[in-house]
Amino acid sequence: MTPGATYEGMKAHWTTTEEKGEITTYMNALPKLVASRTLTSSDWNNTRVTDDPIAEIARLRKEDGKPIYVFGSADLCDTLLKAGLVDEVMLAIVPVTIGKGTPFFKDGSVKSKFRLLESRPLGNGTIIVRYQPESAA
Repeated sequence: MTPGATYEGMKAHWTTTEEKGEITTYMNALPKLVASRTLTSSDWNNTRVTDDPIAEIARLRKEDGKPIYVFGSADLCDTLLKAGLVDEVMLAIVPVTIGKGTPFFKDGSVKSKFRLLESRPLGNGTIIVRYQPESAA
């Protein structure tokens, strides 16, 4: 659980983009939590760092009840799924092969069932699917 491509890429983009507007403002103002064993701080606006994402996510869920989103990070998602801290999984199935990557569902994971909440095709061939882990039902 080190700061990875998602965090570094999003920080690099949203802090340097010349695009001005609602999404840029939102992404930079949004409270962010980075899970890392090596990073201890971040200079991205409104960002905190934790080395214990399970405890921090459990605390946040109790504290304010607002939705918590994880962008990217299959490893973090696997950790949170195993801890029962995921209410919904939204995946974008993109019809492109890249020949590498980190699988979202890990080998040796506990067998889990998911209930389909929605499937929505997009014009570019991508399909958005939303699932609820059986444990969250």
